[in-house]
Amino acid sequence: MPPGRIRSPAAPSPPPRGRRAHAGQRRHADHAGRREPWTFHLGYGSLCLDFANTTSWRGSAAPVDHLLDYEELVRFGLQSKLISEGDARRLRREAARRPAAAGRALRKAVTLREALYRIFAGLAGRRRPLAADLATLNTSLPSALTPLQVSMGQDGFGWRWEGERDALDRLLWPVARDAAVFLTSMNLSRLRTCANPRCRWVFHDGTRSGTRRWCSMAFCGNRAKVGRFRQRHRAARGRLAPTRR
Repeated sequence: MPPGRIRSPAAPSPPPRGRRAHAGQRRHADHAGRREPWTFHLGYGSLCLDFANTTSWRGSAAPVDHLLDYEELVRFGLQSKLISEGDARRLRREAARRPAAAGRALRKAVTLREALYRIFAGLAGRRRPLAADLATLNTSLPSALTPLQVSMGQDGFGWRWEGERDALDRLLWPVARDAAVFLTSMNLSRLRTCANPRCRWVFHDGTRSGTRRWCSMAFCGNRAKVGRFRQRHRAARGRLAPTRR
């Protein structure tokens, strides 16, 4: 499995332009009646932050979970380049053979994701993490680090996991390691939550000024800009309206 890497916060890659579901919606059905695959949004400063953001609209009354089944966890691994297509096929076969184990791996993933989100959102708000959330991360580390080895490739040295290739929770190994490295080596004062109160995704602000407010200017930033324009337009119309007696 290719290693998860801490992405540089100085130049995060832009998120893909996949559609984000509206609050209260799941996924649209395609013509065959299947769920439309979700395009995971990546590039928020680190793999562990991207993983924490696999629920949309956390600040709304109806958050949208994008890890509803094990297949979605595999798709996150593929889109994050944690696994190859061959790895994905192997994990899908194993999940079909052992559905109960796949369910346990998915629940473990969701538990880790929620703990990581609370840790990062809390730190962004200058709050200490809960001991229980740190314990969840620490519980994930032994299985992540035990099979970890240093290997040499064409681009130099890197990390490689040598554990069971069919381990259904192996997608969590690079996430757990990435979270541990992030928390112990990054500038945590640059952690942010999106200023959109319905979104609340977490990101690492790699801008020179350190004043980034939105998870994405293309989405939440633009929505705020449109909202301000409409508000000014309504206010201007109100000033121009004749006074009724």
